[in-house]
Amino acid sequence: MDRAFLEQLGLEVTEADGIIEAELTLTGGQAFNPLTRTVIDRISFTSMGDRLLYVGPPEFVGATPINLAFLTPGTRLEDLVVQTLNEQLFQLERRSNELTSLGISPRVDPFTLQLTAELEKAPLKFTIGASRSGQFRILRTLNDGAELTNAAQQVFELSEFFNRGALEAFLFALYSDIVPEVLPPAPEPVGAATITKTPSNLVNQSDDSALPFREIFSAFGDALLPPRSPLEVVAEVKAGDQLLRFAAARVQGKTFRGLLAGASGKIWAERFELDEFPGIRGFVAELMKVPIDDVEVISGTNG
Repeated sequence: MDRAFLEQLGLEVTEADGIIEAELTLTGGQAFNPLTRTVIDRISFTSMGDRLLYVGPPEFVGATPINLAFLTPGTRLEDLVVQTLNEQLFQLERRSNELTSLGISPRVDPFTLQLTAELEKAPLKFTIGASRSGQFRILRTLNDGAELTNAAQQVFELSEFFNRGALEAFLFALYSDIVPEVLPPAPEPVGAATITKTPSNLVNQSDDSALPFREIFSAFGDALLPPRSPLEVVAEVKAGDQLLRFAAARVQGKTFRGLLAGASGKIWAERFELDEFPGIRGFVAELMKVPIDDVEVISGTNG
């Protein structure tokens, strides 16, 4: 980017070895860190192509770069910087409240304004963090205290989970190829798929209050389920000689997040639409490449 243009924006520009660095002095006093209660009066950038990347102070590192292609010499760069900080603080508050509603304690570094949280599903411990735009991903995973170097980079939407347990089960499933979950022995077949008392334990053993889903349908089959009401089901599935566990959690409307796991861990985990779902037996038969007659759905596990 042309040095003269950067200087017209009010930046102090230095250049060395082809690297352009710039600093902006803030005079309005509106860039304020609410945790340290300090006013931010200077911003550091580096120029890459037509973008300004924030490199300091810590509150701005990782913020959305400024696209210079959309600016004019008359643009008040300070206003854009303050707007960036305000958007970050909005996401910080929103995501912190969402974590709290799930029963998860949010942690905010007062100097970087980085939001993180700790979760655990033995033997794994997870540290998740939100980007400046509010997107969550796994930052660190420990397996019995040893750090896994292939931490998942998948971005996930926090609002899709109804409580802490549901999120922990999802995170664990991402590593099931490394740390397979031990499934309980096959139960005696007694009925259809079940809905659990604790919906978050999608891939966990059901408790004594689990009941066949057909009883729910028999009692409330003519009723309506509100658009965003939670609904989670879990079923043991026998496909030939394999014992599998199927689970599905409603996201909203007719959209569900599904999971199929076997003795060696996760086999499949994706979203699906209810209208396109062929039923548990049909789905497992197609995915596992076995005749549908060899697929049997049995009830959730007791005890």
